[in-house]
Amino acid sequence: MAPSETQQKLEELHQTIGADLEKTRRELGEMETLLRQTTAEVEKLAQREMTVANRLRDLEVNLDKYSKADIKNFYTSAQEVQMRLLMMRGQLEQLQFRQQLLKGRQSQLFEIVSALEPVVGADMGSGPRGGSDEGTDLIAAIIQAQENERLRISLQMHDGPAQSMSNLVLRAEICQRLLDRDTEQTRGELVALKGAINTTLQDTRRFIFDLRPMILDDLGLVPTLRRYVQQFSEKNKIEVNLMVQNMDARLPSHYEVALFRFIQEALNNVARHASASQARVLLDQNNGSIHVSIEDDGTGFHVNEVLSEESGRRNLGIETLRQQVESLLRGEFGIESSVGRGTRVAGVVPVP
Repeated sequence: MAPSETQQKLEELHQTIGADLEKTRRELGEMETLLRQTTAEVEKLAQREMTVANRLRDLEVNLDKYSKADIKNFYTSAQEVQMRLLMMRGQLEQLQFRQQLLKGRQSQLFEIVSALEPVVGADMGSGPRGGSDEGTDLIAAIIQAQENERLRISLQMHDGPAQSMSNLVLRAEICQRLLDRDTEQTRGELVALKGAINTTLQDTRRFIFDLRPMILDDLGLVPTLRRYVQQFSEKNKIEVNLMVQNMDARLPSHYEVALFRFIQEALNNVARHASASQARVLLDQNNGSIHVSIEDDGTGFHVNEVLSEESGRRNLGIETLRQQVESLLRGEFGIESSVGRGTRVAGVVPVP
């Protein structure tokens, strides 16, 4: 085939794949809108289920106050809400799976378009366009990361403080009803209510700490890590050994935040996926570089298989760690793992 014909074919291929990429991006936008709507519906149903469950608990405590018809209606309503919630959660999981497939396809198409840009750009007179596409893709990735974080926070708020506070309201109502009937029982309920409030307060403080530790700004990275590791160990029943060397001086704020998030994300991955009983965190500064590593004694995995583009399995947790080290701190990221021998993730970043 003549060079001009080859160039024409490449240009046609570039246009076709570019159009497919734009179509995939539009589908992703529509999918994200549908996901937000479905997530909101799931949250409403979960709240309704919690309300119905509270009513059922009240019914079980005061059976003599309700007729058989009321009892039947309560249980029928509870069953309907649970079935609807189960169905919507299944639909949400399907949408999330479809979203991941679309993201994988978008990534593959973007790589092909980027590879063709240098070949077709020179002869098409349009100049390099990869930078624009890359910037758009980066903005989209940032927005998506923000949306994912907001979704995670909203779900944690619903499953944690919101549900706990709803239970506190119910217990307060029980105390109110008992006040004129049984003083001793009311006193016992108030003691239990006080304990529940204290537990909810501690859970809310841990939730706030996970979002943005205030002591990170006040005391710095190392004290924040010591406190976080202690809370992580207690919460997940994983023994974590933190070793810090040559980190006496404070780092710039964005460095401390990025390093803390790197360690936090790595430990979260250990808790979610590793089935580990022990982990070790190392933070060391020497020879003009900061070395950070997190390793565990968990199940491990085949690194090449998980990171392979051909497999379509993109480990978002690993990609997040890579971006934190390479993009935010201009460092080098590495990961080692094998089945049955645990996992080690590490980063080396220049001292600012």
